[in-house]
Amino acid sequence: MAESEHILGTRLPFDLDTTLAAANLKARLYAVDRDSWRSAADRAEYLPVAYSRAMTDYQLAYWRDSAQEIFDLSLVLYQDKHPCGIWPVSLSIAASARIGSNGDALLPPLFVAGLTANVRKKLLQGCLEIIDMLARKFDIGQWQSVDAFSNLSGISEWQHLALCRGASVNCSHELFIDLQPSVTEIKSGFRKSYRPLVSLGTKLWQISVLNSRDDNVWSEFKNLHREVAGKVTRSDDSWRLQHEAIASGDAFLVYLRDAEQRMVGGGFFQVTRDEGVYAVAAYDRALFDKPLGHAVQYRAVEEMKNRGIRWYKIGARPYPGDQPPPSAKELRIAEFKQGFASHIFPCYRLTSSICH
Repeated sequence: MAESEHILGTRLPFDLDTTLAAANLKARLYAVDRDSWRSAADRAEYLPVAYSRAMTDYQLAYWRDSAQEIFDLSLVLYQDKHPCGIWPVSLSIAASARIGSNGDALLPPLFVAGLTANVRKKLLQGCLEIIDMLARKFDIGQWQSVDAFSNLSGISEWQHLALCRGASVNCSHELFIDLQPSVTEIKSGFRKSYRPLVSLGTKLWQISVLNSRDDNVWSEFKNLHREVAGKVTRSDDSWRLQHEAIASGDAFLVYLRDAEQRMVGGGFFQVTRDEGVYAVAAYDRALFDKPLGHAVQYRAVEEMKNRGIRWYKIGARPYPGDQPPPSAKELRIAEFKQGFASHIFPCYRLTSSICH
């Protein structure tokens, strides 16, 4: 068993070293090169939450709950023996094989700042070659990748190269808050009807932020989520990983208590140095006429500002004409979230077909 397979505790369903060599790509699995992953991530120009190991580890645990056989193929990319990029990749093998990242479409590699255009292009071409080889090996007729916001203007080199290779593209949209203005200025940009609700929420509830390990508070939030959902929606292991993300500084929880100290709502946010993401929320259904989410969102903005985070990603913004059409509930949620947003950015989903 190879070193990587020994650490992974399982045998990969293909020869990784041979595949890397065929693509002329120098890389090592995250599982055997964790320090280099962290080093390269720290040197990225902009670090989205989707590339944090806290998010990747959680998503792997979540999808393994569905009884899928899923392999973490996340790679640290090298140039001249130095780590120069990270690439979250997973391979799931169920009724049909699927290549992706974090349970969704494949993310492009993320490079350290200052890498030359020629080096980036060569690495990207090698990464695209690897995906094509894996798609042929596991009889994957199509694979998708997502080219989301990364604080750059214009399309990425990844998207350009994929389109040149015959990929097609669809566009969706995501809501963000620019965190550079003051908190007062950010609040003034909220939907007019939200501003008094934010103020009322700060008076109605005791608002706290959990940014370190606290088993009692986390259990309360977990139980509230179960009560609101009406069932257990995911494994204890996935909840444990999110709690660990708080302890490691990769997430925080904003939670609300009423006058009797009962937790009535909360929002869990994952963060990196540059970006925050609204991940999980639960609110007492009996209090939906009260400003619960408004208070949580505003306090989350304050926390992200305190951490020096650049952008807050609130979530997707579907539209009635999207394909497939969003549900009425999805449109209502998006309309609520948009009341906080300062920007709407495109998110490009690429579909590549493979000739076998």
